[in-house]
Amino acid sequence: LDSYLQENNTSSFIVFHEGEIKIEKEFKAESSSKFYRISKEDYSEGRSREDVASIQKSVVSLLIGIAQQKGFLDINDSVSSHLGTWTKLKKKNEKKIKIIHLLSMNSGLDESLSLESPPTSSWFYNTKAYSQLIFVLEKVTNKDIQSLSKEWLFDVIGMKETYWQIRSSKWSSNASRYGLVTSARDLLELGKFVLNGGEEGDLHVIEDIDFFDDSFKNSQNHNLAYGYLWWLNNSLTHIDVYSGELKNGNLFPDAPEDTILALGAANRILAIVPSKDLVMVRLGDYPKDPNFQNNIWLKL
Repeated sequence: LDSYLQENNTSSFIVFHEGEIKIEKEFKAESSSKFYRISKEDYSEGRSREDVASIQKSVVSLLIGIAQQKGFLDINDSVSSHLGTWTKLKKKNEKKIKIIHLLSMNSGLDESLSLESPPTSSWFYNTKAYSQLIFVLEKVTNKDIQSLSKEWLFDVIGMKETYWQIRSSKWSSNASRYGLVTSARDLLELGKFVLNGGEEGDLHVIEDIDFFDDSFKNSQNHNLAYGYLWWLNNSLTHIDVYSGELKNGNLFPDAPEDTILALGAANRILAIVPSKDLVMVRLGDYPKDPNFQNNIWLKL
């Protein structure tokens, strides 16, 4: 396992099983790709800390759920009711796009925020559209994303090495303006929190159980492997993010069917398996094995 992880540019790897950490590894990733250079931040107590790319989406999903239970918004609100003009659409069409559509990736927008199809009629992995949810959270709470995340989530569940920062111009223009910098150990805390049903000890952090449960169910009929900004492994079909093709079978055939995942570029993984009482975290750069995300389960 060590050699496989190292050969595939892994920086951090953790397996938590039945209440304890069974594996925890840190490596110096032997990679010099542009992506890893701009996403790698520093070390905290010997642990790699990185901008974990689209893993941030699953964090924002939880924050939206907390915002709804606190009465700041409803996921059926029009996005424009909070942001005003934010797309290239006419106002009557813009008003049809709801928060839930950004959670489900079925807004109908392309990456320039122009209309490609009516809302709910298709599924497209649109980071530019998704990232408006961060601005919604800041607008409705009158707090910056770092402050509200610390207050509502990070400090509550023990994510002490995690913070949001404005990304440099080196990131793609279609990327989120904000990057989430964190460590594998902090992502483990997030995974344990989800594994525990949105509770931290006796504290019910997410009281909106309907939202929490719906986050891990297929959110639309086009990509059955996608919930509210979480990936699901229990569907008979899935859409490949890179090709846009509909494919048969589970997302990762060799992972347990009930696995739910937060996934980021370069095969960053936070995987939660309720049936196995297991959380797995992998950080680093692009692996050499093109099927790494599936094959790592065979190694385990």
